[in-house]
Amino acid sequence: MKEMMGSVENKESTEFTTTEAPVAVDPPDGFRAGDAFSKGRIITPGTRAQLGAFGLFAPQPSQRQVLLPTTKPLNVKSAEDVLWVAFAELCGWPASAEDYRELAKEHRTWVIDGVPSPTHESAAGSAAAWERFRDVVDVLYEQDITLFLIGNGPLDWNIAQDPAHKTNARPEDLSRIASRVSLLSRVESFEPFDEIEISGS
Repeated sequence: MKEMMGSVENKESTEFTTTEAPVAVDPPDGFRAGDAFSKGRIITPGTRAQLGAFGLFAPQPSQRQVLLPTTKPLNVKSAEDVLWVAFAELCGWPASAEDYRELAKEHRTWVIDGVPSPTHESAAGSAAAWERFRDVVDVLYEQDITLFLIGNGPLDWNIAQDPAHKTNARPEDLSRIASRVSLLSRVESFEPFDEIEISGS
């Protein structure tokens, strides 16, 4: 995957563009992300071409599994080389940071699809779900796990902090998430929204 990702950055695409993440300031808690975490991407909306450029292919239904990291079962789309899970399953699940740490021990690359836009209120993006998502991102950052986030967008936690946007997330959760994912480059499609095939549904 590392070689494929490196080659994509140097090519122009007529379908989508990659925006490199700015140099981020280390958060005050002292954690420092390594190379693996910063190789992740925020991908919108998640077309086959976008995902395939990074060696990612949507799992088949037959690949679904139920994992038991501690005491609570978690339904995932795939748990082979890559842990692929829907936002609704991962963050709607009554989990703790310890559950996420146990999962991180077994899986060094994560794909979370169906990520709702933090700039809009939604059933999936409840305050509790965003708090769990903050815990997920914290754990993956600390453990230096490669993270791909996929959603229809916009997936911008900085913009979501503007009071003009209606969101269920708490300001402190938005700020924390924004700080962590600022290290991830963005891959965005040029195609009209209604003409592209959405991944992560």
